[in-house]
Amino acid sequence: MPGTAEQIFWYATVALHFLLVLRLWRLGLAGRYPAVFALLLMQLCRSLWVMQYLVDPEVFQTNLNEYSFAILFTEPVLIAGRTAAVFELSSEILRSYRGLSILGNTALALGLCLSLALSLALHWAEFTFSGEPYRWLRAMYLIETTTYSALLFFLLLLALFVLYHPAPMRRNLLAHGVGFCVYMLSSAAAVWLRNQDAAHWTRTASTLRLGLAAAGLAAWALLLSRRGEEESVNVHLPLSRETEQQVLARLEALNSALQRK
Repeated sequence: MPGTAEQIFWYATVALHFLLVLRLWRLGLAGRYPAVFALLLMQLCRSLWVMQYLVDPEVFQTNLNEYSFAILFTEPVLIAGRTAAVFELSSEILRSYRGLSILGNTALALGLCLSLALSLALHWAEFTFSGEPYRWLRAMYLIETTTYSALLFFLLLLALFVLYHPAPMRRNLLAHGVGFCVYMLSSAAAVWLRNQDAAHWTRTASTLRLGLAAAGLAAWALLLSRRGEEESVNVHLPLSRETEQQVLARLEALNSALQRK
């Protein structure tokens, strides 16, 4: 049974997922960001379903298998949803550069496949599940580690692009980027921590994950607004006018070259 702090954070994330889904729907952004909306909705539905098993310790222990299988069989769907959301954010950020967008998404897809294959090769011995108190979760956590590491690396590259791209970006897109980065970082950090010593870090990793996720979701919900699709903000590093023109010219040239291929 999760501890008190873990339960508080968990209920907070459920409430924040509901708030985000509601805000995206009411602001008319569900259709603009369908993958992000679907991910948040799926996470909310999963949380509401497993809530029945967390009423009290006795109910949790009695229904431990049902709870475990609910997590096990829905987590791959959420992993796929998070991947799709990153693809969507990438396409939105690189909307003005279709060639770069296609290149980036293709590189991410290939990177995920290669990372997964490499992870399976490196961690094949760990599939013996020795010393693993929750053996059926081991494979899932290894897949999560691989996928989230690749997604975070790609998000880092996108963040660097935004910092050095001398052009404003939509406020809502910035909100999605900030919120989702914290959301993904919490997941990746918790999975990595748990993989170091499952017996010792399972509860701590879960609490850390939920706490950081709650912070990211709260910031995400607060930054979203109806006018955020029209309002732009400058988040790039200050550059001289000459440097800005050079950067934009090179990006346009690279994008044009990629589109011709």
